[in-house]
Amino acid sequence: PRRIEAQRRACTSMADQKLTAVVLGASGSVGQALCKALGQCGKYGHLISINRAKELKWMDDLPLKSTQVVVSREDMSNHERLREITAKTCAEHKPTIGFSTLGIGTKTGSITKEQHRAVDVETNRAFALGCANSKLVSTFVFLSSVAADPTVDENGSGTAGGSRYLRVKGESEEAVKGSGIPTVRIFQPAMIAGSSNTPCILECMEPCCWCLCLWCCVPLRYHGIQIDDLGMAMALAGLASEPKGNSNFEYPEMMKLLEQA
Repeated sequence: PRRIEAQRRACTSMADQKLTAVVLGASGSVGQALCKALGQCGKYGHLISINRAKELKWMDDLPLKSTQVVVSREDMSNHERLREITAKTCAEHKPTIGFSTLGIGTKTGSITKEQHRAVDVETNRAFALGCANSKLVSTFVFLSSVAADPTVDENGSGTAGGSRYLRVKGESEEAVKGSGIPTVRIFQPAMIAGSSNTPCILECMEPCCWCLCLWCCVPLRYHGIQIDDLGMAMALAGLASEPKGNSNFEYPEMMKLLEQA
């Protein structure tokens, strides 16, 4: 509680007026953590969530105004239609910050490359383009993965950490960076503790494994992060005035955001 209060004060000091944010992917574990962090952070006054097929009941309990735009499964899969819906939503509610935590969270190894790209790359591209077309969203915070790389072998494993997985994540980064939004901040976490997509056994093993990794001089970027810390770091990144342009946030940069709180 003390840390959350300190982070709330930091949010309050980083901006002078209540801000409006638009979010894609709120139904996922990280998306929910992000929305809760936006509520805890005293400078966000209005959250707009673009949802696939249904409303999220827990949003009614957030300590800020929330608007849910429910998009049919067909329109969510029609990327031009999603771009239009996003642009129209932004024009109506005037958000200045966009967030996306959308991605296929589980069983990525059992789907085709085309199915993986359709969601992680093209759906995020459509959302980012809609935000850009509105001319209102100037900062975009995007959830990707540590070691994402659009140049690695696309024919490798599609499971988390596999080459195809990292290729698709890298392509999704390029898609949102190419949308035309002035400032894009890419979050590249390793293991996310508390996510429904992270097996409990890995969460239990992570502290011991990390001690071994430190001994072996494994880069700090591969350190796991608690899901609530990740959500708060993304909320804080939406408020920060620097850096401008495109930038990546790995574990050290995420911790720096939280430590400044």
